[in-house]
Amino acid sequence: MLHARPALLLALALATAWVTPRSALAVAWPASGAAPSGGASTDDIARKLADPGAALISVPFQYNYLGSTGPGGDFHNQQLKIQPVIPFVGASGKFILRPILPLAWNQFPERRHGSGDLFVQGYYIPRTALEARGTEVGFGAAALLDTASHDSLGSGKYSLGPAFIVVHKTHAWTVGALANHVWSVGGDGDRSAVSNTSVQPFVTRNLAQGWSVSVTSETSYNWKAANGDAWTVPLGATVSKVMRLGHTPISVGVGGFYTLDRPQYANRWTGRLTVTLVFPE
Repeated sequence: MLHARPALLLALALATAWVTPRSALAVAWPASGAAPSGGASTDDIARKLADPGAALISVPFQYNYLGSTGPGGDFHNQQLKIQPVIPFVGASGKFILRPILPLAWNQFPERRHGSGDLFVQGYYIPRTALEARGTEVGFGAAALLDTASHDSLGSGKYSLGPAFIVVHKTHAWTVGALANHVWSVGGDGDRSAVSNTSVQPFVTRNLAQGWSVSVTSETSYNWKAANGDAWTVPLGATVSKVMRLGHTPISVGVGGFYTLDRPQYANRWTGRLTVTLVFPE
């Protein structure tokens, strides 16, 4: 296992967030078809943030309070996900890179804090005739890397698999889904194999003055789990608002989730706070 120190991984993530807005255009594919959005309104930015396939550089910091965890629901875990969105735009389409670094403060299954496994998704979204109707479909790959600082914070495996995205957008609504499946391809031979399917459907209503309301589920199915522990089905809603901090747009969102189906000792509910730094070009 790569026993990477949480502070080092956090520094790398923050470095990515700092460098990306300044370098993304330099590494973008030639003949970029993306229109400049430096003068975008808060409503425009809110609509782009609701679209996981949008060519918008952003760095969300997502804090999750995982309530009623473990035997009797007597434990509570906390998690911070740093998940920059890095777009590369070309004449024939765009590629969206979405790494997610989780930092955890757990009471269950062990009192541990540190970094979890780094999860990376990348989608290629080609230009098609559907784009004129507000629909985009993309495909790519997902990877789960063994970067956890302790066994209880990660899978102990390196996993790979396909990833997909579909989004339909109107002026007021954004609906779609992200999906991926990963299988373990290496790692600690004493740890359980990984075979996990994740689907994240979402519906967002875009309101005036940078406000938006979203309903989503982050459903997963563990094909290696025992009967009764395979499904994790949280359902929740978030309310977000885009505002400006000086000249920099930011989005602040709060939400809650209730887990309709879950493994025996998984958290029953989640409280969420998300702060997103936005770097429109």
